[in-house]
Amino acid sequence: MKTVTLPSGAELNIETLPPFADSEALFKAVMKDILLIIPPEQQIGPSVVKEFICRGLISDDIRRALWKCMDRVTYNGLKIDKDTFEPEEARQDYLEVCWQVAERNVSPFLKGLYARLSMPLSAQAPQQ
Repeated sequence: MKTVTLPSGAELNIETLPPFADSEALFKAVMKDILLIIPPEQQIGPSVVKEFICRGLISDDIRRALWKCMDRVTYNGLKIDKDTFEPEEARQDYLEVCWQVAERNVSPFLKGLYARLSMPLSAQAPQQ
């Protein structure tokens, strides 16, 4: 379980991951947006990160997938739903909640990918 104290002082608990299909849908939505903004030859710098964050904030695909992943998340002990961020004092936590939930659901996919991409090409080639 991951517990985070948010800027407002509220507690965010990400108890368990959602079903694989829900996490995978979020991962795919994030990767789709990354491919739209980062050509293969471009280095990742601050402007690329800023553009990705802004795109992610307005992406309907990411938002839908993210909300499915919030099914098992609690905010101050209550399950997150469409009314959670209606109070003004809760709105300051919305983006941090999105970030935490996305990170928790996407990072397991990236661990294996990072390990694979970090290997020298000669080590990745199948042995004959």
